[in-house]
Amino acid sequence: MSGRINILAEPRVTHCGDQGLLLEAEGDLALPTQERIWALNDRVLEWQGVLDTQPGMNSLLVLLDPDKSDLVETADKLLRRWIETRSVTRRGRLLEIGVVYGGEGGIDLPDVARYHGLDAEDIVKLHSDAEYTIFAPGTGPGFGYLFGLNRRLFIPRRNVPVMRKVGGVVSIAGAQAILGSPRKANGADTQPTGWHVIGRAPDVPEPFDLARDPMSIVSLGDRIRFRVERIER
Repeated sequence: MSGRINILAEPRVTHCGDQGLLLEAEGDLALPTQERIWALNDRVLEWQGVLDTQPGMNSLLVLLDPDKSDLVETADKLLRRWIETRSVTRRGRLLEIGVVYGGEGGIDLPDVARYHGLDAEDIVKLHSDAEYTIFAPGTGPGFGYLFGLNRRLFIPRRNVPVMRKVGGVVSIAGAQAILGSPRKANGADTQPTGWHVIGRAPDVPEPFDLARDPMSIVSLGDRIRFRVERIER
């Protein structure tokens, strides 16, 4: 996900192929807006002809059965329902995660500190003092995109991805943060990323398991706090 956020003055709905609609909300990223997204998502799932939905950051993707719904009519309905929907507070569970900042597992911490003109300890304090809300699912099973990053830590996503180790990585980019799954991606030790890796959570739980009920240990609206285990050089 890009670090640059497209801020709209008015909401809009666009077609995604012949089966999808994408609602994009107006305004900047904010918890009340995302709570409206979640509330609308719950309503849309009950509509006839809806196959699936995917909440995003300030957005909602709706996949339709073309034999049971009309794309144009549903687009108009989706926009009307968005205007009518109000945010519903969702105070999810709090998960505390220990983090080792810097060192080999947080190799980009010195670069982030230099970018902001701060010491590494300042970056760690700003990052660990915040409480993060799971705003939207990520690109794979995991903890999703986290909102709550201190504005003093905003940093552009890399234009050219770099190879970084995987497994419980703690990263930031743009206005967002992420916490990686402990599981290696396709068995690989490293993978390309445009995010800035500032730490690693050595004891992070597995967030998603098909053999578990429920399969995910976290839901949208749950919160994460990072506890400083130590800072490595």
